[in-house]
Amino acid sequence: MDRLKELLGTMGREVWIIAGIAVATIGIVFLMVHQAPQEASTQPESAVMSDSMAVASSGGSDSTVASSQSMTMYVDIKGAVKNPGLKKVTGDMRVIDAVQLAGGFASNADQKQVNLAQRLTDQQVVFIPKHGETAPPVATGGGGAGASSEAPQVNLNSADLEQLQQLDGVGEKKAQKIIDYRTAKGQFKTIEDIKNVSGFGDKTFERLKPQLAV
Repeated sequence: MDRLKELLGTMGREVWIIAGIAVATIGIVFLMVHQAPQEASTQPESAVMSDSMAVASSGGSDSTVASSQSMTMYVDIKGAVKNPGLKKVTGDMRVIDAVQLAGGFASNADQKQVNLAQRLTDQQVVFIPKHGETAPPVATGGGGAGASSEAPQVNLNSADLEQLQQLDGVGEKKAQKIIDYRTAKGQFKTIEDIKNVSGFGDKTFERLKPQLAV
């Protein structure tokens, strides 16, 4: 009988130990189940923040491009167009847009020599040659004949009213003064003689000097 009591006592202790282990195991599983959703819930927030930053970054880049394209610039369009002169343009415009701002091509314009798709740049000179006239050489990176960073040379003795207006800052009135001087005084012997024409001082001459020929 004593042996039986001892055996039952031993089994009782084992049952309590097993029960304790079971309870501990259940508690651990319970904690793991409840902790997993919390960790999962924090991940989308991080992902959302990352996506938001990416969108903001993309938006900033787009706004920079838009700002560059809308920037106001000026080009000087010369040659065989109806209304040559200084034109206000934006960074997303092409040579054809400058031609349209100048009233379109003149009837004698040689469009084949001009890259009408070339993108415009600030302070650019766009020269549209006439039939039989050679377009000026294009500056490095210019992208096509007829859109040069430098104006063509103009012969003071043979240029007509339209050709004289290809000179930077020379409109119809100043061009007519050159012709009137040439008619009254004879041909220009040197390009410096243009300083004898009213409205053409030393500063104007220095600016036009690379474009003049006799």
